[in-house]
Amino acid sequence: MLTRAKRTSLVLLLLVAACAGPTTPSSGVGGSSPGAVLGTNGAAVPRIDWHSCGSGFQCATVPVPLDYRNPTGPTIALGMVRLPALDPAHRIGTVAVNYGGPGTPGTSSLRRLSTRFAGLRARMDVLAVDPRGVGQSTPVRCGAFDGQPVLPAGSPLADPGGFWTSARAAGQACAAASGELLRHLSTANAARDLDLVRQALGEPELSVYGYSYGTVLGATYANLFGDHLRALVVDGALDLAANAGPADPTRPVDVRAGVAGDRDASVQAFLRACSAAGPAGCALAAPPGADPRARFDSVTAAATRAGGSADLADRVATALESGGRLSSLARTVAARAPAGVPPGPVVPDRAAGAPAHSTAFLAVQCTDVVTPSATQIDALLPAEQAAHPLFGVPTALNTAPCVDWPAVDPDRYLGPWNAPLHAPALVVNAREDSDTPLPNARATAAELSAARVLVVDGFGHTTLDLPSHCAEDAAAAYLLDPAHPPADGTVCPPDPGAVAFAG
Repeated sequence: MLTRAKRTSLVLLLLVAACAGPTTPSSGVGGSSPGAVLGTNGAAVPRIDWHSCGSGFQCATVPVPLDYRNPTGPTIALGMVRLPALDPAHRIGTVAVNYGGPGTPGTSSLRRLSTRFAGLRARMDVLAVDPRGVGQSTPVRCGAFDGQPVLPAGSPLADPGGFWTSARAAGQACAAASGELLRHLSTANAARDLDLVRQALGEPELSVYGYSYGTVLGATYANLFGDHLRALVVDGALDLAANAGPADPTRPVDVRAGVAGDRDASVQAFLRACSAAGPAGCALAAPPGADPRARFDSVTAAATRAGGSADLADRVATALESGGRLSSLARTVAARAPAGVPPGPVVPDRAAGAPAHSTAFLAVQCTDVVTPSATQIDALLPAEQAAHPLFGVPTALNTAPCVDWPAVDPDRYLGPWNAPLHAPALVVNAREDSDTPLPNARATAAELSAARVLVVDGFGHTTLDLPSHCAEDAAAAYLLDPAHPPADGTVCPPDPGAVAFAG
């Protein structure tokens, strides 16, 4: 494990490599043409040729270096889309939006979700870039896994050798099909791409809005290019230090972040809300006198006995991502647990396995984070399952395909996260978020040099799944005037239609 001094020295070296690049004429060496303007790490600043692509959007594709250590070498394509400010005379800049994943295309997401930024449209351009390896930006290729969810077969609790062989297969296929690209898909390189785009736009500063994994991209940009960051909103925040993991390398990322325990707590909050709604509002509380908690426990016990806990965990975690799905979750659990049936014993589920992911998710996540060995993960599974019968094993195996991942980006960024900011970051999080729990958001706020936390009082993963005009307006006001962020601890209600068990 690196000491703090060694980590700091390493970070300084990376920062020098990442941030070098004052705008100077090129000598014409290598891939840069004579007279080219140089930007991030000596890469040529690309020219952006925007073209109309319907409904007010403008689209473009630009070349960026495959490897920022070789800025005049091979390039890859970066696809992007923007909505120009409606009042150009009073325009104040660009906000770059990342919709998470990792592996979620920004271009198509902005087209679907652009109304979320209506409060900014008069004075700010709204930009979305497909991160390298994703969508229209030279996508990663993984052979037979392309377009298919990566789901390791079986469980390490029953067949460790077979499970880990299956878990490693996706990485091996990605390495064979993608070659050198796979080594350069880190979030740090996505941040370098974003700064090169900033320079191509002619912007001295950029504002960034990141959802979920986009919070890691935003924070990485803030720590590599803080002098060029105007404002930062992180919505549904990962714990930055736990996600990177150099201080805790023997446990997988979601165990480091305590996600299983926080999901257990969200289930209890769901059951309390169900009890408060009563039989008329929550199927799990009907008929009168039924105990939602006992009925949920009986379903959990039955699933562990039958080898179905991983499927139940996935269904519950997915439902907890949105308050609008909780009524359906209550009906599903109620159908499995008739009222008055006492819970049976919870037994270890030897069939519990890993969740599925896209290859784009794995290509970025596995490149980014420190991942323990299969032996280290196997050793902690019994204790995780005992402590969290429903979520312990799937959470510990969430990034199982990252074990022995065949490509490590030498320029990935692992912290620290406290570079000075021009304005405090705004950290937005649901009170009950099963994917990025509120404790993670508070940890991120503490890890950044300055931040304010705004809590949306409900269930959901980011304000995309827990809409709140209050939070949306607060974020817009902050992006328009970063010098006056909301007070730390501000609480916003969700919109009426997003309230659990409404109607």
